[in-house]
Amino acid sequence: MVAHVPPVRALAACALAVASLWSAGCSFSYSSRSISDSVESSSRSSSSSSPGSNESAYRDDVSDYVLAYVTSGGTEWGLLGGIGDLAAKRAISDWEAEPYTWEGIGHGLGRTRVSEVELDVYKKNWSGGDPVRMIAIQKGFEEAR
Repeated sequence: MVAHVPPVRALAACALAVASLWSAGCSFSYSSRSISDSVESSSRSSSSSSPGSNESAYRDDVSDYVLAYVTSGGTEWGLLGGIGDLAAKRAISDWEAEPYTWEGIGHGLGRTRVSEVELDVYKKNWSGGDPVRMIAIQKGFEEAR
């Protein structure tokens, strides 16, 4: 069952998140980098050498990163930079063009307790409104639920 969040309440939550991010300044950026470092090091040992395993391990890294990022109070403003760091560590150069990046984002969101309203906000903001990316995020979200 999806909880209904009144628009005013959702707007207030977004405003509070932005205010928190603003007051956190650089320290939040540092903590998001720590999250990506932890996710990358924990999954490095679980990846295999079979074809496609790097992409699969990267998708799992992205999912874990999104889960940690959102549950720790992160907002959409710094997430993509952390994902770029994860991609670089896996030697994935054009991560924004890869569907498994966006599916991993959706999968991570699906593992959280975000509402449908929050999901829509994250999809639009993180994908830049790109419909293909939004579909991939939705696909990953549904797989995790």
